[in-house]
Amino acid sequence: MADALATTGSSLPPAFDPAPTVTIVLSTYNERDPLIKPAAPDLSLLATSKAEYVAIAGFRASAVWQAGFVLLCVVTGGVLWIMTTWWPQIYTYLARVRVRSLGVADIVLVRDSHGLMHECAVVHSEGGMVRTFEWKHQRYLYIQQSGSFERVPAMLLDSLESVTRSLQTGLASSVVADRTAFYGPNTMELKTPSLIRLLVEKVVHPFYLFQLISVALWLEEAYTTYALAILAMSISSIAYEVHSQVTNASQMQALVACAIQVQVKRDGGVQSVPASALVLGDFVLVQEQVVAADMVIVVGECMADESSLTGEAIPVSKQPSHDDPTKSVLECHKSSVLCAGSTVVRVKGDSVWAVVTRVGFSTTKGDLLRQILYPDDVPFQMVTDSYRYLLALSIVAGLTSLQRIYDAIQAHSTLGDLVISVFDLISTTIPAALPMILTVGVGFSLTRLQQARLCCIDAQKINVAGHINCFCFDKTGTLTSDHLDFEGVDMCDGSPLTTKPTSRDVEYALASCHGLSVDDQGVVAGYSLERDMFAATEYTLSATTNEVQSPNGGHVSLRYDRRYPFDAALQRSSVVVQASNEPHFRRIYVKGSPEAIADICTGIPSDFYARVHRYASEGLYCVALAMKKMDGYEPATSRATVESDVTFLGFLLFLNPIKAASRGVIETLERANIDVRIITGDNALTAMHVARELNMHLTTSMLYLDVSPSDGSIMYQLYPTSTTWLALGDLDTLLDLDFDLTITGAALDVVIASSLPPLLVSRLVQKAKIFARTKPHTKTWIVGRLMDAGLFVGMTGDGTNDCGALKAAHVGLALSDAEASIVAPFTSRGKAIEDVVALLREGRCALTTSLLSFKFMVMYPIIETAMVAYLNHMQASFSNNQVRCVIR
Repeated sequence: MADALATTGSSLPPAFDPAPTVTIVLSTYNERDPLIKPAAPDLSLLATSKAEYVAIAGFRASAVWQAGFVLLCVVTGGVLWIMTTWWPQIYTYLARVRVRSLGVADIVLVRDSHGLMHECAVVHSEGGMVRTFEWKHQRYLYIQQSGSFERVPAMLLDSLESVTRSLQTGLASSVVADRTAFYGPNTMELKTPSLIRLLVEKVVHPFYLFQLISVALWLEEAYTTYALAILAMSISSIAYEVHSQVTNASQMQALVACAIQVQVKRDGGVQSVPASALVLGDFVLVQEQVVAADMVIVVGECMADESSLTGEAIPVSKQPSHDDPTKSVLECHKSSVLCAGSTVVRVKGDSVWAVVTRVGFSTTKGDLLRQILYPDDVPFQMVTDSYRYLLALSIVAGLTSLQRIYDAIQAHSTLGDLVISVFDLISTTIPAALPMILTVGVGFSLTRLQQARLCCIDAQKINVAGHINCFCFDKTGTLTSDHLDFEGVDMCDGSPLTTKPTSRDVEYALASCHGLSVDDQGVVAGYSLERDMFAATEYTLSATTNEVQSPNGGHVSLRYDRRYPFDAALQRSSVVVQASNEPHFRRIYVKGSPEAIADICTGIPSDFYARVHRYASEGLYCVALAMKKMDGYEPATSRATVESDVTFLGFLLFLNPIKAASRGVIETLERANIDVRIITGDNALTAMHVARELNMHLTTSMLYLDVSPSDGSIMYQLYPTSTTWLALGDLDTLLDLDFDLTITGAALDVVIASSLPPLLVSRLVQKAKIFARTKPHTKTWIVGRLMDAGLFVGMTGDGTNDCGALKAAHVGLALSDAEASIVAPFTSRGKAIEDVVALLREGRCALTTSLLSFKFMVMYPIIETAMVAYLNHMQASFSNNQVRCVIR
């Protein structure tokens, strides 16, 4: 039966189709349409959703075949039913009728990437015109044109322009009903099996079933004490596993539950509905509460706490999208997106509206949850070895059973005695306590982690943490403090460093070029870099008028027309402000990495890069500042136009002190032979300076790879021995040199885009100890390449830019004060870097406990089997408390 599912592609039979790729495009539709339009790729391509199954086959229900299956179960004494709990496809093939077309199927059998089979019921609606099934919390729609089921994520494909037109009236009730029927409710319900079902599933598990049969056999032989001990152990193990499963499911459900009321605009009026009733395209009045679905702000501004999703403790500002109105709402910048599970902590004004763009498990939070529920398979050597060991024991059991059969024939034993003695040998050979032995260490470690305020949402990762041999750290906020001290401004005009610049342009820039907000109590919230910079100006930020006011009763105020938040891809942020004494033009201020600002400036000082180099090598955090004055600014002006042809103003310098505990953490990991890497968005020289301060094991000089600003080619220098840049030449020869490596994200981008052999790229990543100026997607790529190289990789970070890497690593630790961050299996609620050591220590404790117990389990069944086999050879056997001789 499994062979029928073993092949994909063109060799599949007609009724068995490989997973299709779904193209979802923007196209014309009426409001009652479910919004999904399968089509061939074209210029209107918006998104592609690949089916998550490997292969699929169709079946239909049959009362006759069902009755035949029941009869077979009775005839086999329930053995067939037990087998179907191990291999569900047996039931499908025996109780269903195979069909050649998926279009007439009532049931589908899908195979996942691990080779496991799953039966799913097909739901018919609209008079049979719409046929869907759900698997892994995703809905699949039958497309008649392709003859296959295609995944349809619950995403709104409308353009910004069409969404804005619907704001006044909202959705019609008929549209709401259609979309609810098609996509289902806006919930993330985790269907937990009943307690009875869980117990039955555990009892019929091959290992526990074998134990119960063994216990019955031992009781028949009056081997009461040992039998009752094993029975008690088995019951305890089953109870612990069921309790853990139920508890974990309850905690996970509590993590995603959202039982709130929201205000939505429908049929031209505002209604109060439960969060579960939201549908795609609903307009929601944003309030200070949990966000119930992914939304895009269309009117007003607010502040949102996204710590439970990203680990970022600082609330972020959300504002209306001003992207191209013809673009899909799904393509809006994240500064306009409210993610499900985040919390709105402050609403600016009385009317902030957002449109729902994703619901249920298609939201950002839902996607993170599905990655936890259905993780990639991580090979665990202990489990693999245990299966090999069981196979070896099975061979031993077979050989001793053959010996026992020969001895019984020679001794003219009865058939009953022979069967009992053979099963006795088999039950002795296979250790009954093995399942509990392999999990007891994890249980103790989990308890200690909880006591240390380390939240865990995936206990199986504890044993994986014991395997970690490479650990990657974000720098800012992780190894260094989460605050930066403002050291001053370098105007690059020969004047000394100052925190009180005399230039009006620079003063206005420090006062306004930030994303800070203030509550009604006057508490300023935002990134520490911007708070310290703003505090140096002594300006005040208004909680109501969207202005900053000059100090000491000054009459100049700066009113915001637009704020462009920091974009990791652009490496800069900007603001558009108007001074109260300058009514005829706007001031544009831009700050960001020196490289990003240099690209948009009309001119820079001749010693620009030399100054950046000097400040970075001293460990200072260097931010470039620029401005321009703009006449005739319009709200529709694009960001690219705003942030162009600016005039360089100077460098903002910050000191980011290293956390007191960081040096000890790095030294502890390196003493434990764990390879330490730094992956940061900061300057390479600053990162190397921090690494030296942390006493990382590095060569005296390091190969420093970056990209030439003139032609985009990779160049290198041996830092700090030489500051002369050299052409890369032969990378293979360079990697053979006995120096550690620092590489920038720009150089990595060149490597990724090149045609270098994969093995050479892998060598490059493995040799690099510091990755600098990396963007979020590059961090994820780096972690993935290290894992592909065979390393067990851990990752820790504290902010949004680390989310991808935290998810990709074997073990991710989010430094967040949230109760639990769904982005990583572990969360340090104390935001303590020392928790890295605590986590890895507990992982090694659990692994060592399992390993030592496993070694004991290797020996004792062999010894006991040898004893029982010898006694059987002598026609004797164990009684309850003594050896009882059996007379021939």
